[in-house]
Amino acid sequence: MKVYYEDAKQTFETEIEALDRVKQSLGTSFDETIDKILETKGRIIFLGIGKSGIIADKIAASFSSVGLASFYIDAGTAYHGDLGRVSSDDLVILISNSGETQEVLQSLSALQNIHKDKLFTVAMTGSEDSTLAKNANIVLTIDVAEEADITKLAPTSSTTATLVMGDALLVAIEKAKEFDREHFALYHPGGSIGKILLQNVKNSMHTKIPYVHIDTSINDVIYRISDFGIGITLVKDSEENVIGIITDGDIRKKFLNISKVKGSTAKDYMTEGFISINENKRNREAWKKMANYNISNLVVLDNNQKVVGVVTIHDVLE
Repeated sequence: MKVYYEDAKQTFETEIEALDRVKQSLGTSFDETIDKILETKGRIIFLGIGKSGIIADKIAASFSSVGLASFYIDAGTAYHGDLGRVSSDDLVILISNSGETQEVLQSLSALQNIHKDKLFTVAMTGSEDSTLAKNANIVLTIDVAEEADITKLAPTSSTTATLVMGDALLVAIEKAKEFDREHFALYHPGGSIGKILLQNVKNSMHTKIPYVHIDTSINDVIYRISDFGIGITLVKDSEENVIGIITDGDIRKKFLNISKVKGSTAKDYMTEGFISINENKRNREAWKKMANYNISNLVVLDNNQKVVGVVTIHDVLE
């Protein structure tokens, strides 16, 4: 079998060297770019084409995810009408490795003609001497020694470095805006991110709770757990106080140690007491608590310490 991973290692090495080269070149133009982004009253618009356009689209999406109004315009369509999406109070970041991409240069020229000196532009390019660099307000140089592919022509090292430059801008902006996980959740209310960061336990918990008593037979305990489908039942004493829990895992672990399974009851399998969480806590807190105790469910209490539900690890993550 032919070995390819040594070639892969060389690709990694070449791209790592490219990233280090760009890192060493960072300077005041990066700071100036961050300041202008933070000062901009309009949108942050990325413009590119081809592989650079794909990278531009990703960076724009990342900016949007932290609350910056941002979008991508394909330079191929920009020159045929999409330039109307740009306003004078926007900031446009144009991406071209060579700095000589015709569609990008045409778009820049048209924008400058439309908005005169009011529109601020940033060039992300591999050449400080390029036409793009000479006609933009700020230049972020992404000069890589070589592409990683065999021909040294296919966008590889350059697109990787451009993507990382975008990530560096994003992180710097997050720090400047003191952006944290709570802010992040506001822009990601859907899916697992929003659910674990934004929603409270009471929005995710099961309110129909299975109960058994300490003298309930094991057969009935199993049926009870199966009927509710959450893998757990609470156990009450003769005075209707909740004194413990039984999970399907408890039954499996203790089953072989019970001498007379046929006559066994809930008391033989239950874990006395339980780990709980207040219903007003965030799902993130529930997840952390379950991880710390290496369990997959929590009993949920209200402010009066009354049991009001059960929440499972799947409830807070899915």
